[in-house]
Amino acid sequence: MKTNKALIFSVLLTLIIGCRKNISENESNNFKDTFRTTNSKKSLSTSETIKDINKSFVLSCGSGCAMTYTAENISSEIPIIKVKFKIETYIDEKLSDTYYEVYIFKYDNLNNIIKIEAEGKNENFLENLLPDAKESFKKFSIDLIKDKKLEIKSSQTCFKESVIKLPYVSVNTKTLKYSLLDCNSIIGIEKYNCNSDKLRYISLPNKENINVILVPQDCGDFDYRYYLLTIKGDKVVGNLYVEGEWYEPEDEKNKEITSFSIDREYNLVVKTQTPNSSILENYVIKNGGNIIKK
Repeated sequence: MKTNKALIFSVLLTLIIGCRKNISENESNNFKDTFRTTNSKKSLSTSETIKDINKSFVLSCGSGCAMTYTAENISSEIPIIKVKFKIETYIDEKLSDTYYEVYIFKYDNLNNIIKIEAEGKNENFLENLLPDAKESFKKFSIDLIKDKKLEIKSSQTCFKESVIKLPYVSVNTKTLKYSLLDCNSIIGIEKYNCNSDKLRYISLPNKENINVILVPQDCGDFDYRYYLLTIKGDKVVGNLYVEGEWYEPEDEKNKEITSFSIDREYNLVVKTQTPNSSILENYVIKNGGNIIKK
């Protein structure tokens, strides 16, 4: 029977509330021995094999209530690891349900787990877990990264070399060829993917250890809109709408057109024109990556 994550954890929470006695340490160990399954083969996208990882763990809710998670398939595409779990729920020490779910483990450039999400969903699973369950998943994530000896890319190695030189004055960006982001560990970058698996972007020259990129946002009402993003470390720290067009439906005559320029000191001038006005706004990219209006 297929059961989604939200329902299962709702059931688990109900069981926790309903269980009046905590199982003893011995009972807990017996549960783990009973629920632990034998190792099965796992297909990996690398030549590595899982050796010492504890591939099963138990979430206990009290006397006779538990859920076991057994990793049946593990694959990696740096800096993420995808795990298919066999999940068994027990009530009154009897198996009540068995189903499968795939979780994606995402790490930062220091190999710390930053997000666990169910495949096809964009919510951080860690934020919805009870403390004991969260610790179990975190421990599992640590074992994963240690076993596979992954080296997470920093944002400096995620982006291709700039195709734009400074100073830069807006050109026809539709003629420029996009690059695709080479890693998925940057916090906040998913907001700009436009429902794609990988971010499309155009690189500008880095400001020391800050990546500066132009990203299309053509998945809304207008197919000509661009944001300038600044990335430092493993996080988006600045964003600014710098180029594109906007108009009210059926009123294209009053179109608002935005364009920008940027000099070698990373000073930006954003120009917004309408049939009746022209507005210039000045910004600068600071050393921390923030985009500040002057």
